[in-house]
Amino acid sequence: MGKKKTDGEEPRNDGRVFREAEIVAETRDAGDGKTETIVRATVSSETPYPRTMWDEENKAWVRGHEVLGHAKGEIDESRMKDGLVIQDTHWGDQIGIIRKPELKDGKLGGVIEFGCGERAQEIAKDAAAGIRRNMSVGYIVRDYKKVGKTEDGLPIFRVTKWTPYEASFVNVPADTNIGVGRVADEATDEGRQGEVRAAVVEPSAVTPKEMDAKTIAALMAQAERAHMKTADVTAMIEAGKTEAEIRSEIAERACAYADELAKKTAQPAPQKKTAIFDGGDERKIVKEYNLLNVIRALAKDGSPDVGFEREISDQIAKAQHKDARGFYIPEAVLVRAITGKTNVTGEIVGNGAATVETSLLASQYIDELVGATVLGAAGVQTVGGLVGDIAIPKGTAVTAGWIAEKDNATTTTPTFSQVPGTPHTAAANAILSRRLVIQSSLAVQNLVARLIMEAIGRAVEAATFDGTGTNNQPTGLSATTGVGAVTMTADAPTKANLVDFWEKVYTANAAGANMKYIGSPAVKALLCKTLDYFGINASGAKATANVVGGIGADYLCTREGKVEGFDFLMSALCNSKKLYFGNWAEILMCFWSGIDMIVDPYTYSAKGAWQVTAFQDCDVIVRHPGAFAIGTALA
Repeated sequence: MGKKKTDGEEPRNDGRVFREAEIVAETRDAGDGKTETIVRATVSSETPYPRTMWDEENKAWVRGHEVLGHAKGEIDESRMKDGLVIQDTHWGDQIGIIRKPELKDGKLGGVIEFGCGERAQEIAKDAAAGIRRNMSVGYIVRDYKKVGKTEDGLPIFRVTKWTPYEASFVNVPADTNIGVGRVADEATDEGRQGEVRAAVVEPSAVTPKEMDAKTIAALMAQAERAHMKTADVTAMIEAGKTEAEIRSEIAERACAYADELAKKTAQPAPQKKTAIFDGGDERKIVKEYNLLNVIRALAKDGSPDVGFEREISDQIAKAQHKDARGFYIPEAVLVRAITGKTNVTGEIVGNGAATVETSLLASQYIDELVGATVLGAAGVQTVGGLVGDIAIPKGTAVTAGWIAEKDNATTTTPTFSQVPGTPHTAAANAILSRRLVIQSSLAVQNLVARLIMEAIGRAVEAATFDGTGTNNQPTGLSATTGVGAVTMTADAPTKANLVDFWEKVYTANAAGANMKYIGSPAVKALLCKTLDYFGINASGAKATANVVGGIGADYLCTREGKVEGFDFLMSALCNSKKLYFGNWAEILMCFWSGIDMIVDPYTYSAKGAWQVTAFQDCDVIVRHPGAFAIGTALA
């Protein structure tokens, strides 16, 4: 399903255009009286750059000056959130990264951190010595507008939305054969989806008889990019049109095609589906998907063929309306890898699960992820496979009353509302040995998947307890308005305090079968060491306060792990000083389709390890805040 690039193959036009970037070697203080040489790159600025661009005002392709906007909101940073990739040529291997790109004084750039590979270190030394002096930045233009003219009379087009993809060391500063005068054949941004801009090359007035095979082949290729039949080009050649006339016709056809697409995308978007793959697709994916090859490809370790896996990732990205940072891993693969189950009855077949055609449920993956945390045991509900924003319905109860025989029943109109859910991205790291990942067994794939999912599970559980609702976090229980607050004396909890927890929940009519206390190991230890006031003091009288060493006294947390008759669960992921109580079934953990995964082979390269980072879109919804109470037990 994916095509593997062969030697000598022309690089695929992925929509990038190119312009020159600047690099400079600098010396900085390394401490202890030592200095070190670093390489700093300025990958973009607002310097005008000559291009052929579409002039919407005059409905024509014209020569002008492109200015990349560097104001707030003009740069789409989605491709460099985790650093701007530095490559050896635009379609070569990654040899470094600008980990924290900086936007300052109308320029985008930063210090290049080179990889540990032989080629990366070779380029690093040449750059530091001033031997390699040329860089070029690859980017995609999303939108622009004409803002005036230069002294030479040519229009200025300011790019108001563009996406930097990478910066590369090149022999020539900008690839004019690929970049100048041409934008994407098919841009894919949401605002201008499907836009097509034809390649505009200054044509000569060559007559058909003088056209050689190379010129004709170039015209055919240009026509295909413009979604024009090559037979039409042949017809124009036979009709005696010149090269210039044919190129002009192709450009007009491309613009007409772009207009057609614009009209289609202006129509209401279809209803989003929650299922990306059907049962047949999932069976095929589980049988053929190679998770370890994906990790190796992301680390650029060898040349594993991941065309099949890339196509699946692209399908998930399309459904999510969100590009992957690296690869989207489908839920069906994780179900196989984590549970080893082949059907909904729970039959276990071990590593052979990958070869059995059967039905898979994404909920198995979610249940396993949450089951590894204390919240799974507490009864928190999960919803998986989501696409797009969601809203959970919420309503008030209908009440009943007593009436006389001929009286009408009192009508109570219930009120309904919705609790929204929006994707928040949890990121978790797993450090894996390179030697482990280059193995090919299904057992290793299952182990790697489990390590990743356990890391994600811990991040989601921590957010469920104490997510702030700011800095990209979900709003967890502690930050939810309406949750009951219990006043406690820190380090000195009492039985009265513990009664207050369940009293608040029952008073809110939010009691249920999944009511439990949850706290850190330190909080449980405090409750296990604190005696309640029913102890008998040395004189034989009933104590009026907590008694140490009293006769017949019990601890606030019993030997059976009960507090006020309710189970107490420990979590190392909640606030270590707080005590939580509630009906945990009133919390929904919502998960959006696919795990987004990237691999960093550099940070731990000296130890022979790779850092795998997994991103999961999720949210926490507290359906009824009154079903919970929180107090601070420790100082």
